[in-house]
Amino acid sequence: MLRRHLLATPALLLPAAAGAQGSFPARPIRIVVPWPPGGATANVARIVGDAMSPRLGQPLVLDHRPGAGGAIGTDAVAKAAPDGYTILMGGAGSFFRPLIDRDTPFNPERDLGFLGLVGQGPFALVVRQGLPATLAGFLAHARANPGVLNVASSGQGATSHLTAELFNAEAGIRATHVPYRGSGPATVDLIAGRVDYYFDALGTVLENARQGRIQMLGVTTEARASQAPDVPTIAEAGLPGFSAAPWWGFNLPANVPAPVVDRLAAAMGAALAEPSVVAALEGQGVVARFLGPAEFGRFVWTEHAKWARTIEAAGLKVS
Repeated sequence: MLRRHLLATPALLLPAAAGAQGSFPARPIRIVVPWPPGGATANVARIVGDAMSPRLGQPLVLDHRPGAGGAIGTDAVAKAAPDGYTILMGGAGSFFRPLIDRDTPFNPERDLGFLGLVGQGPFALVVRQGLPATLAGFLAHARANPGVLNVASSGQGATSHLTAELFNAEAGIRATHVPYRGSGPATVDLIAGRVDYYFDALGTVLENARQGRIQMLGVTTEARASQAPDVPTIAEAGLPGFSAAPWWGFNLPANVPAPVVDRLAAAMGAALAEPSVVAALEGQGVVARFLGPAEFGRFVWTEHAKWARTIEAAGLKVS
């Protein structure tokens, strides 16, 4: 998939949207979260949305639309009016979904625009109690029992799923994939021992790991996470060269008028410069890193190319 016109401002805009620019925003703004409540993505959307609200003079309200690996919520935004009143709490999965599912009802290249990057952060590899407590021990166990273990994900084709596919391929292990409708249900079953391992945002699993309900074997970034400095990276713990960093960002329907995008981006950039917001995101395992609309678009397509190679190598298809 090639980057084409998404970074450009369209010459023709819907009359209704253009007429509303001067008073924008005149009513609450909806942030569509394509995952259930309680996960890192929902928490990130709430933190940033609450900080943007005073700068816009309107509340930013979360609208959860889970299902289909994030495709249901993303499609709702892709088909929304391009007036700035609907924002997607997006991630890499919103863009690579059509590569794995031929029935995806939206085309991100055509249907989505860019507002800003919120930040990046590590996934953590967590395993149920009873499995080896080190990555080296876990890898030895998994390799000795091919196809016996199962790996959870927050949804078929979600970033957590692709991270697991990348990990399994590089580690030389085979496991059965068990998709869930979000990270919350997957974590519940991991704690209960019904699934064996899982990749999730660090902030989502950290407390359960600290309480001994699950075991954290490593983080997926190249450097250790400040929230858990005693937890090694996967690369240093037994799988050299492994790296995968999910990102969080705000997207819009395509063709939102430039003045509206600029108004939203200014509020978002100011919110992400607040020390309290940076600290709150860090608590979720997210390192704040604001990029404006054009820079964010370039970032997304660079990341997209990396995940596309993973999808191709794994032969991953949903339908």
